Amino acid sequence: MNQYKGVIIINPEANPHINKKIERLKEEAKHLNMTLDVAKNDGTMAKINKDGSILIPFECDFVIYLDKDIYFAKILEQAGYKVFNDSNFLKLCDDKMLTHIALANHDIRMPKTIASPLIYKNEINEENYKFLDSIAQELGYPLVIKRVYGSLGEGVYLAHDIDELKTIYRENFKYPLLFQEYINSSKGRSMRVIVIDEKIIGAIERYNDNDFRSNFGKSNHSKAIKLDEECIDLINKVNDVLHIKYAGIDLLYDKDGSVLCEINSNAFFEEFEKETGINVAISFLRMIIDDIKKEGN
Repeated sequence: MNQYKGVIIINPEANPHINKKIERLKEEAKHLNMTLDVAKNDGTMAKINKDGSILIPFECDFVIYLDKDIYFAKILEQAGYKVFNDSNFLKLCDDKMLTHIALANHDIRMPKTIASPLIYKNEINEENYKFLDSIAQELGYPLVIKRVYGSLGEGVYLAHDIDELKTIYRENFKYPLLFQEYINSSKGRSMRVIVIDEKIIGAIERYNDNDFRSNFGKSNHSKAIKLDEECIDLINKVNDVLHIKYAGIDLLYDKDGSVLCEINSNAFFEEFEKETGINVAISFLRMIIDDIKKEGN
């Protein structure tokens, strides 16, 4: 059996969930004749030389990229490294608006979504608030406001009236934002589906009795569930468009069926493995090996 060497790239401020993910990957790598080193993307990992060449301080067969720095991911790819997930998929998932744009016009059910105009000045005035009336008329109250970039429920808000909407907008206008209809039937509940190599490997329901965000804070819980055919069909449509190597796809419970909430390219799987008994880590690593072999052939 060939020995494969990988490097896991993390942000210097990696949280405990990432550390647990690394621990699981290293544990399963031992069973696959695979070595995994960890490197922090602290700004000293790569440079583009004056002659245009790229200098990377390590050699490996693949990179598991657990950071969100798209630039370093693209540098690695430009230097010839195999990156999981690739930079284009990382960018598409990290930017929630790009996710919805990429999946639009593909018969994939999503909450009604409107992008906020960008504002380049440091202050806003009444003129900047005018479009909020049309947002409220289109989406109704309550409505969801999201920072385009964010995870674990951070930067996601619920406005019940125009005053709350203006307040939330005033506090977040410097960030790219999107506005969405609120799926009341999914209050505090969502489905997390893990997909590896375009295949559904399992699903959990996440629920929170104290917040409309199912994945926010310490009051959220989860349990293993079986997907119905309608959910499976939705996930398959997403796969047909994006050809997912690894992701956690979040679905909401709409009264007329499930709808896509977002896609997480670096989804944590600690809770998922615990609730389902499915070994995500080894499936992920086997996908990498298979991909390397296919490219070699």
